[in-house]
Amino acid sequence: MSLFAGIINRDGRPLPDSVCSSLGQSISRNPVDKVISFRYANAYFAKIDIGAFGEPGFVEDEHGALSLLTGEPLLSVNSAQDSNRLDELRTLHDQALLNNWDAFKGADGTFCFVHYQPQTGSLTLVGDKVGVRPLHFWMDDELVVFASTLHVLEECPLVPKKMNLRAVTEMVALDAPLGDRTPYARVRLLKAGEIVEITKEVVSTRSYWQWDQIETSSDPEPVRLQTIHDRFQTAVQRRIRNDKATAAYLSGGLDSRLCVAALIRDDVNVHSFNFARPGTQDYLFGNDFAEKIGSIHQSLPKQSGDSVPDYSSLMANALKNSNSDQEHPRLVWSGEGGSVLLGLVHLNESIIESMRAGNMDRAIEEFLEREQTQIPAKLFRPQVLLNSGDLIKQGLREELEASHAKDAGRNFYLFLMLNDQRRKLALHFENLDLHRLEFQLPFFDGAFLEAVIATPLDWYLRHTLYVKWLSLFPPAVTEVPWQGYPGHEPCPLPIPASLAYQWDENHQANESVARKRRVLRNASEVLHSAHFPNKILSKRNLRLAAWLHSTGWRDYQYAIEAAETYHKYAKNCGGNFSLSLS
Repeated sequence: MSLFAGIINRDGRPLPDSVCSSLGQSISRNPVDKVISFRYANAYFAKIDIGAFGEPGFVEDEHGALSLLTGEPLLSVNSAQDSNRLDELRTLHDQALLNNWDAFKGADGTFCFVHYQPQTGSLTLVGDKVGVRPLHFWMDDELVVFASTLHVLEECPLVPKKMNLRAVTEMVALDAPLGDRTPYARVRLLKAGEIVEITKEVVSTRSYWQWDQIETSSDPEPVRLQTIHDRFQTAVQRRIRNDKATAAYLSGGLDSRLCVAALIRDDVNVHSFNFARPGTQDYLFGNDFAEKIGSIHQSLPKQSGDSVPDYSSLMANALKNSNSDQEHPRLVWSGEGGSVLLGLVHLNESIIESMRAGNMDRAIEEFLEREQTQIPAKLFRPQVLLNSGDLIKQGLREELEASHAKDAGRNFYLFLMLNDQRRKLALHFENLDLHRLEFQLPFFDGAFLEAVIATPLDWYLRHTLYVKWLSLFPPAVTEVPWQGYPGHEPCPLPIPASLAYQWDENHQANESVARKRRVLRNASEVLHSAHFPNKILSKRNLRLAAWLHSTGWRDYQYAIEAAETYHKYAKNCGGNFSLSLS
């Protein structure tokens, strides 16, 4: 199963046919999808399946109890060869009937799971250990509506639409809301390792997995490296199973390179794709590594100025024109997560030491400065967001205080893993009905991450341990240069000076010129929109920012893009918004 949604009446009252029909029709925007539904007197569930995994994602037993699944659980009781998605779903279904949720402790994949028991009217929602796979839900005293994509809840007339101004401001500053917030008030996102059980009388939440309880190992560095490597290779083997061919992203960096290398080590024919611009390190190093490792490679450059395009759609279009011999042609391998979880690209010694010294506020300040966080305070109407910067700091503080690792520095790492990283793939899952691809994400494997977190945090700083890890892969991995991060361990191989570097000021300037026309066009659309968020933003100040940006006197791209974000959700909510600090 790829996507699902559902609604239940907690009081046991029947649901109108029109409500059920509307929910079922909204689950997919692709006319080819066939919606499969499950109807009860007071509950309705709908699903579609793009066929990526080749096995159904639902179990309905003879008593009417229903379990739905997106993604793969990858239970640790199964070997790489014997793992079967449907069998695992049946195992989880049977354990859910016994109210035994400990079975999820052995689930190392990315997934979300829903279980409904019509006899009791109870609904249970379960997320994976990192919360990579989204599950959104809204409830009041009578109804519960949930979906694996946010657009289903946006279209549902039963769900009140009020913009969560705090969450949207976090999106502007940090690219995503924090914690369980979504752009809409009272619409929640399931947390990592969270179980939410909803009955007529109560709503209970608990966690089946706690990352902050993992003890730091005393093993020497070579032992930790081998453990991490073994877990990564196992993560790849459990996902590839017996397939002989697959597709993968391959940039000029290390994360995708290691995925491809691990697959080819297992004698898998890899069709690799690079979407970088010609003349860049990302382009040349990806292509050169493909030739060295022996993948079947294509280079399809993205548009100039589009620094973060919709890579899922780019891959989907590439695969349409590719003669593939894959057993599962809708499964694609991605190295998402590697450089944050093993390279610590958002952390440094100072942030970690501030946390260890008990100076959380200093750690937050340095993090926001390091990330160049910008909030366009002058765009806001008076009295709307007087202290927007403090609001962001409060959100970070709340998330940091939610983790209780023995090493306080580890809490900032967990904050990034459970907020920044898990939200990075939100757009991919939101548009799955359109691009129709599922990702294999070995860097988010539960057992692999457990080994990573059990290794001393400082070893990872600036990609230090990551680069040492490369020696355990086939020689081709270190025989071709790679694109590193500024201030991190440099690639020891010579790099042609003529190649553009992703973070180089000249390269960024050239890309900015290409982006300028798009940014100004978007500013004009927002300014002339009938849904301009007048209650939140000053149109006069946005017009001034757009003019200054057009002249080149100031770079107000961040302010214009912020206005786009507020406009989008104000439009969806009819201008209604709330600022809740909970």
